[in-house]
Formats: sequence, C-alpha cells, structure tokens
Amino acid sequence: MSKEQANYRIDAQAKEKAYAVLSQIGIRPTDAVNMFMHHIAMFGELPFKPQIPNAQTLQTFEKTDAGKELTRHKSVDDIFAGYDD
Repeated sequence: MSKEQANYRIDAQAKEKAYAVLSQIGIRPTDAVNMFMHHIAMFGELPFKPQIPNAQTLQTFEKTDAGKELTRHKSVDDIFAGYDD
C-alpha cells in the first residue's frame, strides 16, 4: 500500500488532549488518522453519528460562547447534585 503525506490544520488544544489520550492507549497519532480514514473508506461514513443540534442546544452554544450562564463544579457528582430522576 502506497503512502501519501497530507497536511491538516487542527485545533491546538484538541490536538494536545487527543495526543495524550492516544499515548495512554498506545496508538500513534498517524495510526489514529489512518484508522479514521480507513473507516470512512470502508464503510462510506464517519465512525460516529454527527447530529444537527436542536434549537435549545444552539441557544446554549451561543450563551456559552458569549461567556453567559456558565457554572463551575468540583466533580461530575457535583454537577448532578440536586437533580432528581
């Protein structure tokens, strides 16, 4: 199989976090990209299901992008404290 070099611009913070995860599971970034591309080539789809955000999600994105209605929590349990099923 022949190889070809490709250059992509990606978000620096996402790259840093992704590289750390890949390192923990023992996968080189190049191999992860190849796995992603092979999946698309083999199945004709992304390896995850992208969804169009609903109106509420879009409003939330706008608020958080503007720095509004943000909260801080010490843990996941803290986030859900006070919510009933």
